[in-house]
Amino acid sequence: MKKFLHQLLSESGEAGFGRLGAVVTLGFACDWITYLVLHTHVFPSLEGLTFFIAALYGLGKADETLQRTMGSK
Repeated sequence: MKKFLHQLLSESGEAGFGRLGAVVTLGFACDWITYLVLHTHVFPSLEGLTFFIAALYGLGKADETLQRTMGSK
């Protein structure tokens, strides 16, 4: 599927759980925020969501770094 969406939107890495989780969460979050804004006419605070997405992405990066330093890949 186009090299798994060019290794899940690239940065010259591999599509893994962290990246896939971040993309899925980001898509869900965009839908959720749109729903809230359309029904309440108030833009919600996004701090918790930002930290959650960053944590998923950070876990993927930490895994890549660990595997490179340990020589697993």
